Amino acid sequence: MKKEIPWSLIILKLKKESTVEEDHRLGAWLADSGNREVFEELRMLWDKIQTNASNYTPDTDYYWKELTRRMKAGVTVQTGEPNRKRIFRMWKYVAAACIIVAVSFSFYLGHLANTPDDVFLEYKNIGGKSIASLPDRSSVWLHTNTKLNIDMQHQKDERIVTMQHGEAYFDVAHDKNKPFIVQIDGVRIVVHGTKFNVEAFPDMENIYVSLLEGSVSLDTEYERRLLSPGETATYNKNSRRLSVSKDDVLFAASWTKDQIVFEQRSLRDICRFLGKWYHVKIYLDPAIADNIEYTFTLRNEPLEEILRLMARINPIGYTFNEENELSIYKSKKLNSNSKLPMNNAVK
Repeated sequence: MKKEIPWSLIILKLKKESTVEEDHRLGAWLADSGNREVFEELRMLWDKIQTNASNYTPDTDYYWKELTRRMKAGVTVQTGEPNRKRIFRMWKYVAAACIIVAVSFSFYLGHLANTPDDVFLEYKNIGGKSIASLPDRSSVWLHTNTKLNIDMQHQKDERIVTMQHGEAYFDVAHDKNKPFIVQIDGVRIVVHGTKFNVEAFPDMENIYVSLLEGSVSLDTEYERRLLSPGETATYNKNSRRLSVSKDDVLFAASWTKDQIVFEQRSLRDICRFLGKWYHVKIYLDPAIADNIEYTFTLRNEPLEEILRLMARINPIGYTFNEENELSIYKSKKLNSNSKLPMNNAVK
């Protein structure tokens, strides 16, 4: 009789979220000694990654390579039938590897069925920024409030990623025979191996695709445009029109960096980076002198900590409104309910 790996039960057990009934069902599957061996191997790797991630330096490359090595070798599991064995091949362990890598970076991977044709991967980052390895060895940075889906059922001739919303920076593994495609809200981005940033938050009227290396084509229902390094494509979700222009693509991807060093940079310039880094809309009081400058290094400090330090250096005040939008002004003349006009937003 064919026995399937109960991935959903294994995930819940590893995350310590399983119920008594789910533990009982998993226990029935683990009664087979071969199944127990598979589970213990997954739990060992899980524990190693969790220990590593607790120090904020998860060595994902090592664990991915180790899992890949084991996937290629295959694992022999007894089926309970005399003199017969079943090999769980690489596609099964791809799912397990994605589970471990994704959860260790605060992503959630769910909706795994018991057959390879129904595997559905979901990557989600709620706050801050995180990096993940996709099944094809491509890397992707995810910004705050970002969600990606990969339907493994449709990956034979193309590598398709559906981006639901947010901002992501892709470093795509080259494969000339299998294009990498990002689909999002009316735009289809086709690449073969490149680095690009996609910004598409729900509250934005436009989708921005900034190309750092390689080349990509963008398809909409009306047109196809080729993007070259140093260019940004802007797709308006209302008009469904696409435009391409030269742009500061390094700034577009600056949020993925470990740190940014400011040396005598103007307040307006710094606010552009703060808005990008923390994904917050900033309104700057025009009364603030243009000669206000700062020198400091931005790492992973909370935004309010950075603002407090800036306020000590120069006479500025700041407030957040109910929409978590930030206003910066010359002195503490605004109350907590005030907001500067929309046309003063830093761009």
